[in-house]
Amino acid sequence: MIPYPQALKALPSTPGGYSLHVEPGHPAFDGHFPGQPILSGLIQVDWAARLGQEAFGPLGAFKGVEHLKFQAPIRPDEPLELRLEWAPEARQLRFRYTGGQGPKSGGILVFTPGP
Repeated sequence: MIPYPQALKALPSTPGGYSLHVEPGHPAFDGHFPGQPILSGLIQVDWAARLGQEAFGPLGAFKGVEHLKFQAPIRPDEPLELRLEWAPEARQLRFRYTGGQGPKSGGILVFTPGP
């Protein structure tokens, strides 16, 4: 499990909202890519799911991802905002990463009822 960035803060006025900076040298950039580091999509999805559980409680068992879109790379030390929205009836967690230059990625994580 890749740790969260040191500069991760919940936005107090926004349930499911976070600000983050992924510092240069963070293990999330290992192997992606030497000389041109970017945050992998898998880590973006993992952080969204884990933070969703912290923000909204147990979500259930992970079922899949829908409407996943990567619009721009996330680079080291870039200011980001992550917005999460939980729809309990649909068992869906929407996530959206945004940087200073606009949208970075987003999608819907789907869960089934479970432990």
